[in-house]
Formats: sequence, C-alpha cells, structure tokens
Amino acid sequence: MSFKEIRLIRMLMWVLFYLVVLFILIFAVVVPAVKAYKQTNAEHAEIKARYMAAKNEHDTILDRLKVLQSKNRKVVEAFENRWDEKAFLAAAKRYFLKVDLKPVDINSSDPHFKVYELNAMAKMDSPQNFYRFLDALPSIPFVIQADFPIAFRAHGGEEIEGVFRIRVYEEKRGSESNASKPSVSKR
Repeated sequence: MSFKEIRLIRMLMWVLFYLVVLFILIFAVVVPAVKAYKQTNAEHAEIKARYMAAKNEHDTILDRLKVLQSKNRKVVEAFENRWDEKAFLAAAKRYFLKVDLKPVDINSSDPHFKVYELNAMAKMDSPQNFYRFLDALPSIPFVIQADFPIAFRAHGGEEIEGVFRIRVYEEKRGSESNASKPSVSKR
C-alpha cells in the first residue's frame, strides 16, 4: 500500500464521515423544519380561507346595512329622538279636537329601547280623522305604534271619543344601555 492510497482512503473516510453527518443533520433538523413549515402553511391557508369567508359575509352585511340605513334614514333618526309629549300633542291636535295621554307603563327591560305605553283619549269630528292620524304617524319625529283595540264612542252631537293605546320607542343612550349590558371579562 502506498502513501497515496492511504491518503485517498483517509480522504474517502472523511468524505464518508462528512456525508453521514450531513445526512444526520438533514434528517434531524431540515426535515422536521420542512414538515413544521408545511403544517403551519396549511393552517395559515385554512385560517385565511375562514377569514376571507367571514370578511365576505361581513362586507355583504355591511353593504346591506348601509342600504337599509339610507332607505330608512327617517326611522333611524326617529329612534334617536327623545320622547316629547308636548311635541306629540301638538302634532296630534292637527287631527283631534282634544287629546289626553295617561302613562300606563315604561318598560326598561329591553337593553336597547325604552318603551312608553300610553292610553290616548281623543275627541274628534269623524273617525276619518283617526285614520288620517294613523297615516301621519310616520311623519311624526318619534317611533310610535298605535295598538288595538280602538274604541269609538259618540258623545252628544258631532263629537266622537276614541280611546286607544300607543307605544313610543326611544333608543337608550350611553350609560342607560351600558348599564343593562352584562360585563364581559377579558382573559
């Protein structure tokens, strides 16, 4: 055996040792890192797909909300108005000779709205005035619902007395609506 052959064998041994160490490092470090990357990439793709689906649904609902808000601007603004009995009576006097309101109940159990229930007694010339009043309710700057039954009684001569119940809805604001919301703890 010559010196060159020994050097060549030694060099081959070192190359073999280098390749063994290289394969050990590849299988111990690189392969698990690639597997973790593929798993993370798959999770990311799944999360991104869910995010895009939720975003598309959100955008669709937001567009519908904007359209509804623009179509129903008067109604939204009416919910924001504070109940003013004097303003309501002034509007009702256009249709009735006399209007008396008696509070029945103020419902504050709804987390978003105050609901006032009132009995209304109105004197009018004809029942048509009552129906004109019902048609004019949307133009009054409050959200008002007239409930049935409606009782009409004739009172001597030309006057008719109508008794009906109305509900007035008013949006709770700031501390009113926050006080009724349950608190949510952050973890």
